[in-house]
Amino acid sequence: MKEAVQKDEVMKLNQYGTIYTILLIVTMVSAVPLFMWLGTIAFVPWGIVFAVSLYFALKIEIIKKNNDIQTYREIVAFSEGKKIDEMQKQKEINKRPYEKVLIVIGSALLVAGVCVLLGFLMHVYLN
Repeated sequence: MKEAVQKDEVMKLNQYGTIYTILLIVTMVSAVPLFMWLGTIAFVPWGIVFAVSLYFALKIEIIKKNNDIQTYREIVAFSEGKKIDEMQKQKEINKRPYEKVLIVIGSALLVAGVCVLLGFLMHVYLN
């Protein structure tokens, strides 16, 4: 029974992760074109896609919290149906604050870079 529940949780995590990744790419890539073509009205469709992507991000975080997985290694082990021993778990717990900060900074830089690149390309090709 416990194994069936864990498999269900792994399936949900993988599904939500795939949906979130697609929505995040759509949100990132669509921002500049929408705002250049629609102006301030673009907040409506872009905001809807952004809100849906946040919903799936929240679902992923709930699964991670319920299963006490936070670091990359813990998530990979969980998605493969494996467990991390106690000593390794303590090492992973110590990494958590650093990984969170690096993920936020890396994500922000990636999104900013893609938006600047798209804005530049659209400006060059449309003008």
